[in-house]
Amino acid sequence: MASNVVKLRFLTTAQAVCIHNTMITASQPTQLAMLESAVQSPINIKHYTNEQNMFQLAASLSEKIIKNYAFQSGNKRTALLAADLFLKINGYNLRTMSLKESSATAKQPIQEAILAVCTGKWTVEQLGQYYQQTATLLERVDS
Repeated sequence: MASNVVKLRFLTTAQAVCIHNTMITASQPTQLAMLESAVQSPINIKHYTNEQNMFQLAASLSEKIIKNYAFQSGNKRTALLAADLFLKINGYNLRTMSLKESSATAKQPIQEAILAVCTGKWTVEQLGQYYQQTATLLERVDS
């Protein structure tokens, strides 16, 4: 019998630092332990709650990077880029703006969604729903 459990790939702390250094500014985290905690969050959630929804796990990663303030600046941008990379390595791509009109949350630009989590207007669950509504499946290239 085939298993329905999805084998997800997760980011490492080194990859999160690389995202920040490449896309934001070349600097080390001021709170490395907080970044490690943020990166481990989706892994722990999947392990202890058996959460299989990769969009919720990506939202958890974003929320923790935003709220843990591991970097002196650029935490929100790093959070968005880390979630996008997490989804990419698992077969999905975040669009910057949803074309769907089925949900009020899907109409928000992605930057506003990140800010809504940062300010407490949205929960991590709402961000996960937003990611799911705005993501597109990547085409596989078979060799």
